[in-house]
Amino acid sequence: MKNDFNKKKKLIFRILTDSIIVGAFAGLFSVLYRFIISKMDTYRKVLYSNFDFKSLLILIIMAVIISFIINRLLKWAPLSGGSGIPQIRGEILGKFKMNEWPTMISKIVGGSLGNLMGFSLGREGPSIQMGGASAKFVGKILKRPPDEIKYMITAGAAAGLAAAFNAPMAGCIFAIEELHKSYSKFVLLPAFIASIIANYISFLIMGPESSFSFAIIKSLPMKLIWIAILVGILTGIVGGFYNVMIIKFQDLFKKINSDILKYALLMGVTIIIGFSFFEITGGGHALLEEMAYTRFPIKYLLAILVIKLFYTTFCYGSGVQGGIFLPVLVIGGSCGALIFSMLENGINLDQYYINFIILGMSGILASVVRSPILSVILVSEMISSFQHLLSIAVVVIVSYYVAEILKIDPIYDTLFERQLKDKNLLVAQERDLSNYSILEYTIVDGLEVIDKKLKEIKFPRHILIMSIERDNHEFVPNAEDKILLGDKITVLIDAKDSLEIDKYLKRE
Repeated sequence: MKNDFNKKKKLIFRILTDSIIVGAFAGLFSVLYRFIISKMDTYRKVLYSNFDFKSLLILIIMAVIISFIINRLLKWAPLSGGSGIPQIRGEILGKFKMNEWPTMISKIVGGSLGNLMGFSLGREGPSIQMGGASAKFVGKILKRPPDEIKYMITAGAAAGLAAAFNAPMAGCIFAIEELHKSYSKFVLLPAFIASIIANYISFLIMGPESSFSFAIIKSLPMKLIWIAILVGILTGIVGGFYNVMIIKFQDLFKKINSDILKYALLMGVTIIIGFSFFEITGGGHALLEEMAYTRFPIKYLLAILVIKLFYTTFCYGSGVQGGIFLPVLVIGGSCGALIFSMLENGINLDQYYINFIILGMSGILASVVRSPILSVILVSEMISSFQHLLSIAVVVIVSYYVAEILKIDPIYDTLFERQLKDKNLLVAQERDLSNYSILEYTIVDGLEVIDKKLKEIKFPRHILIMSIERDNHEFVPNAEDKILLGDKITVLIDAKDSLEIDKYLKRE
């Protein structure tokens, strides 16, 4: 027990150098991907600039070649499909096992080619998974034990998000709210260090600009706070519907047994969208920028909202490489702009137009991902403005609870649970004596372990309680010690049992 306690102390100091290296690698891969995606956005405009026989023929030939490449990449690296966020969580919990370089190559090549064709998918998911995969590679090179590699993967994933959107604090919150769903210094400290380093790398190479050029000019006054409630209700409903549609389209593509038919459907719809409504192709960064500076008619906003929602969930449901954050932000922004357009004739709201866009972006994230703090911090960092915290908090809370009332699960939880059912993705559960993890849990109200002695607790899997932190004092417990409300316990556990213990010691 004493050796385990010393191991924990030494880990704190080794985190610093490891996190700096991880942050540098994750930042470089994220910046590389951002650069490639920006080039693909430019090339895509050329591809869809003219609707004639020659252009259509070129696109069909490209669609066939790209479909073949993407299909081969997904067979080579099965865990590289989709956003990659559920896969990172599964890796941390010992359920999945990424092959680092195949995953990173598949993400870069597949995601870039998909963006060239016009798939409505974002860059943040691939950046997160590439950050985690590069961290795993670094951990192996440094010969770190499996438990430390898991913390490095978390830090790399956080750094990937930080560099993708120049949002280091959001990277830290993402590690806590989305990946581990609990606070721990072993999670927060490496995530914070790696995110800062990755953001520094991004600033050095791409410049110190925020993700979006628009920002709040004037805060929404308290007498208009009811507008935030309206935006929250709309984004809560739309976000819930969005989550449902992703699952529907996943089920649709699973029913198609032929890869040829699957990609023919995907590419056919993509080419039609590209020629008929080019603005909604790709992640949507340029469209969101234009929406912030141009007052679109209500009909056009409705078209963006509806078609972007269906097209994004359609693309994601196909299983190709790409994330959902950026397209979701476009959908949220259109929700906010729509509310503004419906109210502007009765109230003078011109000076608050940008507020509506930002409120919509935050609200939709809260309903889709169900990570309220992440929604607030990410959007705030993306626009380099914190003037809207009260109104955005109202939107996020309302949107969150609307989605909860609709009884629609958070999208990444749903995707993770569905992937756990895929036997081809799961790690074989043989016993590996070196594959142990150190995890921290805060004891919250409602857990059945409260006020029980360690010898009385029937954990679902075997674990070793390394230490208990209580009132800023840490001690090594024995069988007679009780676990109390507010305790922070550190446990040693076989990685394959992490998910069961995770559910037992957390109340979501």
